[in-house]
Amino acid sequence: MTVNYKLDSVIELRKYLWDQLVDAEIFNPDDYYSENIGDAIIPIIPVQQSPEMNQFLSGKKHIIYDKIGISYDTMWQVCTEQVLFTLYATDFSDLNEIRNLMIDLFRRMDESAQDVNRWANISTKFKFFSIYVSDMSPISPSEEVQGFLAADVILEVKYARDISTNGRFI
Repeated sequence: MTVNYKLDSVIELRKYLWDQLVDAEIFNPDDYYSENIGDAIIPIIPVQQSPEMNQFLSGKKHIIYDKIGISYDTMWQVCTEQVLFTLYATDFSDLNEIRNLMIDLFRRMDESAQDVNRWANISTKFKFFSIYVSDMSPISPSEEVQGFLAADVILEVKYARDISTNGRFI
């Protein structure tokens, strides 16, 4: 069986976050519709794609993410990662709104993880055990994107991925 190493827990987390931001009417997908591709762009993008996406995000609130893995322990089946979400907006209240929703979603540790698992509904190869807000930065003028304010929200995520009998990813 071929393993899909492109699968990433953060992609599932990103989908969940986007769904929650839209449900709370904090983001409107229609604001991110692109004539070039004939579809809406989800404005939660990996850090390496940021320059390519600037044409679609010009002046609009958006989120850039990246992650780092934390070393494995004796429970090697449990993966632990920190995910950095940098929030960008031109309006202070927009950043507060996004950040407050993220805090509300992810401050409950194992219950937050259960919410993501229920939302994913078996369609994922990941099982989340714990998700919590491990750090936040204050809102300040962005150094990367001129004219924007920025704030960071860092989540610590513990999850497992489906594995075979020999402990390798499926």
